Amino acid sequence: MGLFGSKRVGRKKAAESDAPSYLRPYQEAVAQHGPRFESLLWRNRDFQRTRFAVLVDAVDLTGRVVADMGCGNADLAEFLATHHVPLKRYIGVEGVPALAESSRSRIAALGVAGDIVEADFAAADLFTTLHAEHGVDVVMFSGSLNTFEQASALGVLDRAWSALACDNPADGGALVFNFLSTDGPKPPSNDPTDPARRFDPGQMLAWARTKTPRVVFRQDYLDGHDAMIALLPPTA
Repeated sequence: MGLFGSKRVGRKKAAESDAPSYLRPYQEAVAQHGPRFESLLWRNRDFQRTRFAVLVDAVDLTGRVVADMGCGNADLAEFLATHHVPLKRYIGVEGVPALAESSRSRIAALGVAGDIVEADFAAADLFTTLHAEHGVDVVMFSGSLNTFEQASALGVLDRAWSALACDNPADGGALVFNFLSTDGPKPPSNDPTDPARRFDPGQMLAWARTKTPRVVFRQDYLDGHDAMIALLPPTA
């Protein structure tokens, strides 16, 4: 899932569910559009692909088990397959049932080795399960944190990093994510119907540096609207 400057669509029955607030914009979009690209709340496919390219460039995915958090329609899986990235397995995690089912069909059609887990990635024990039961050693978020408040997003990222056991160099886990930056040319919206949240890149980077000395940071793509941080394991 992901969004960039998108406004909340008209409220549907999905919005009346007990789902957490960060999932409701996607539920509303799926209720209106079905499990299509528009329901991912990306501005356009080129922006999506640019974000994917930056994430993939940050860490070597050869032979890795990659978890795509908030996988939407498994567009990242298609990007990895199209660019012949030799990962071991792809695990998509999606909290909106219609999108999870769409992703399941998508990876089957692509012939991608992997699975789709229907779950809210903010669940407390999810990352431990992904690491222990699925062998996940790289966790990626592409746009899927954009409906979270910054403090909540950091809580999710902290659990992801801890579950990867990245303090052990032999495990080689990595955490890679992007977010809308408060330093970009577009100021945060005051529109209460806009689900997009922007994060302070300085604060996000400071958090990352408390976890590992090996941090990759980029904000040179998409004219600074977006930022990417990758946490890599310490060297032996």
